[in-house]
Amino acid sequence: MRCSICGAKLKKAGDICTTCYKAYQEEEDLKKDKKELFKIKRKYSIPYEVVKYTELYVIFIISAMGCWAFENVAEGFLCLLLMFIVLGICMFWDKRIAMATKATFYEKKVVYNFDFLFIHTEKVVKYADIKDVTYYQKYRQKKHGFGDLCFYARGPIPGTTLLNGFQIKNVEDVEGTLDKIGEIVRPFIQDKE
Repeated sequence: MRCSICGAKLKKAGDICTTCYKAYQEEEDLKKDKKELFKIKRKYSIPYEVVKYTELYVIFIISAMGCWAFENVAEGFLCLLLMFIVLGICMFWDKRIAMATKATFYEKKVVYNFDFLFIHTEKVVKYADIKDVTYYQKYRQKKHGFGDLCFYARGPIPGTTLLNGFQIKNVEDVEGTLDKIGEIVRPFIQDKE
């Protein structure tokens, strides 16, 4: 007899080997883990969003001033109008992305969700599979109290294309949030080492 999942020879009669059964049990335990401990969401802040697009303002304002210098007043005002339209679209887009991004921490796993338009991503990472959790801040983020959290897994996880993990941008009080995550995840990582 052979295992119906991996094809290994079975010593006893049955459908599945002990290795596959153990993996199946772990997967079932993760599915049953529903006790929510902590949740992180991407933060949307209008003051930060306005500052984030500073280069955009500069380009449009210089373009408008150039139009006015060559006595194309209507085109200069059209340039400024276009700036406000583009800024509005960018801010609207960022707000929708912030609303679509979250990571929920349970007793044994973290679940990352991104649900925006036609993109539906869910990544489930067991705490024991987390290699590292770090953050970084750009200058503008630091001025507004935000940072980006990066989760790295030990191996490939379902739903991941380039990185073995996921990232949540613009997290408020990123250092305090990282400390809370450490309290939840640290015992599982230490057991693995």
